[in-house]
Amino acid sequence: ALPSEMPSLIPSNKPSSTYSFSPTISAAPSSSPITSVELQRRQDITTAVTAISGSATIDDTTTPQHTALAWLLFDDDLQLNASSPNLGQRYSMSTLYFATTNNGQTTWINCGADASTSSCSSESQRFLSSSSECDWLGITCNGSGEITNIDIRENGLAGDVSVIIKELVSLSSSLEGLRLSINALSSTIPTEIGQLSNLQSLFLNNNNLVGTIPTSLGNLNKLSIFSVGNNGMDGTIPGEIFHPTLVGLDLDDNNFHGTLPSEMFTSSLDLRNIDIGGNNFKGMIPKGFGNLPKIALLRINNCTLEGELPPELFVSTSLRMMVVSDNNLNGSLPDELYGATSLQMLDLSSNEFSGTVSTDIGNLKALKTLELQSNKFVGTMPSTLGLLSNLETVYVSFNLFNGTVPEEVCDLRNSSAKFTELVADCNGTLPRVTCTCCSACEVGL
Repeated sequence: ALPSEMPSLIPSNKPSSTYSFSPTISAAPSSSPITSVELQRRQDITTAVTAISGSATIDDTTTPQHTALAWLLFDDDLQLNASSPNLGQRYSMSTLYFATTNNGQTTWINCGADASTSSCSSESQRFLSSSSECDWLGITCNGSGEITNIDIRENGLAGDVSVIIKELVSLSSSLEGLRLSINALSSTIPTEIGQLSNLQSLFLNNNNLVGTIPTSLGNLNKLSIFSVGNNGMDGTIPGEIFHPTLVGLDLDDNNFHGTLPSEMFTSSLDLRNIDIGGNNFKGMIPKGFGNLPKIALLRINNCTLEGELPPELFVSTSLRMMVVSDNNLNGSLPDELYGATSLQMLDLSSNEFSGTVSTDIGNLKALKTLELQSNKFVGTMPSTLGLLSNLETVYVSFNLFNGTVPEEVCDLRNSSAKFTELVADCNGTLPRVTCTCCSACEVGL
């Protein structure tokens, strides 16, 4: 008996597929009988993909899974059978394509199935081409032909990310990397993400995702990079996501709130890149950052944080970038800051910092960008800034600095081709600061 889950596909020569880009889509002549071998092939493939996606999903003619099955049965030049070792992953990749192109009605920027609307540097890379799915754009396979990495960033993908991730569960034994950044994917990250047990990197940043971070991410004990920045997600940050393997965390520009979980400072001690700015975190910066000695990048800007800068922020000898701008931070700068000699960028702008800037800032020999604008710093600019030969930009306007920009700073500004921007409060009828070498002058406070 034919399987009940696909009565519309098995006995017919051509399904009622919704995609129409392929020149081979026209139905086979009705005079061409279906052989018993072909009928069995269709039945076996249908059974195999139904085991992956479920009968309800396959039965629904509007789903990308249904369309992907139809493509496998009727239009895939490889004409695989159920025993083909790559059937499952070829089905998953074709489902990914149909799920992100409205069942083939739209296309991708590069290497979409329709050659008339999507360019591709090599036809073997084109999705749904006759080449191995391992050759398709952004797909990497291991020596056994199993998919290990999917990297289709910035390529016009649109659709429900939960559909994609659920279908990738069948690749969980081999999939190590998933990167779908800078597209137009929507919906929520499903709990099934926790079944991708070998995943090491997950990049879903710069899409239109909503909802919360599923706690099932805690099952991914090999995950080293988790990036969902620049979406519309919300909720609190679950402590479950912090494993010893995590080194990169990108949550910036969402609507996360609450406080940072303690697990961040006790379970993921190898964290190197932390970008959590542009959220709604409250309270003070946790002192737990002192437990993370390998931080190279720390962005916690625009989070309405308050209080002083904890000295512990500067314990990492690898710290190259610190951005804490657009908060409500106050107080004087800790002495420990001047010992962070690997710093290349320091942005403290748009806070309520006060006091003077120590002459010890001359210790920061790697510094390229210094942004102190829109605070309440007083005194004169330290002459030791002139020792920082790597400087490119210095913004000190909208403060309470006074006096003259030191000659040493102007000498560096005039002699260095890199030092292109120096902005101070040197404008107005009674300027706070006198500057003969500034690239721009503000009226200031």
